Formats: sequence, C-alpha cells, structure tokens
Amino acid sequence: MRKRILLRYSMEKAGKPILASVIRETDISMNILHADLTPEGGEIFVAMDEPEEKVREAIDIFESRGVQVEEVERAITLDEESCIECGACVSLCPTEALELDEDYSLVLVEDKCVHCGACVPACPVRALSMKEL
Repeated sequence: MRKRILLRYSMEKAGKPILASVIRETDISMNILHADLTPEGGEIFVAMDEPEEKVREAIDIFESRGVQVEEVERAITLDEESCIECGACVSLCPTEALELDEDYSLVLVEDKCVHCGACVPACPVRALSMKEL
C-alpha cells in the first residue's frame, strides 16, 4: 500500500540523521518526493510502498523522535468542474501524473505525483492546486 507522509522537523531535529536511522531500523524503503529546509526547520515529503503495519511502525518512531507526521492523501487537487481539459499541464508533468484519457478528459494519477508543482501555474483556469507542505 502506497502511503505519502509529510515529515516536519524543527531546526534542532533537522541536523540529526532521523530519516536515515528510521530507514535502517525498520528496513522500509522511502522515496523522497519533496524536501525543503528553511531557517525555521525542514519538511520532507516521502512515499512508502509498505504494508500498513510497517508504515505505522515508521510513523511511531518518527513521532517518538519529535518529528511531526502528517499523512497526505492528495498533494495536487484537480477541480474537474473548472478544468477545460486543454492539456497545458500534461506536457509539463515529469512523472506523467497528469494524462489525457481516450476521450481527452484530464486524469490525475495521484500515485505518480511527486509534488513538484510544475502543473499548477500552467493551468489557465487554475483548476489545479497544490497542498501547501
């Protein structure tokens, strides 16, 4: 089961190898989709393709080490009523998370999205929005 998790670190925690130690302890593969470090702290957006109990184990360890954890269901939102299905976003998506199906309707394949945000400003009617991480 693919789970996407947002990890928020304080500056104090950002200087420690917490992510690496959780990976080592749980033997869970994590794909970093997005990362950002600011003077206030850091955020790492990861995807885990693991059984629910393994994901829960990793979340518990992160939380025990002072990392805020948020499960993210949808990183990019498509307002299908506003979308004019022009395809402007499709060519910009590096992971093909946005595609036009056989009847030229825009489809968002959330599991492929890496939260790069390239599609959002390309939409002329602002039908795409990104969850602030």
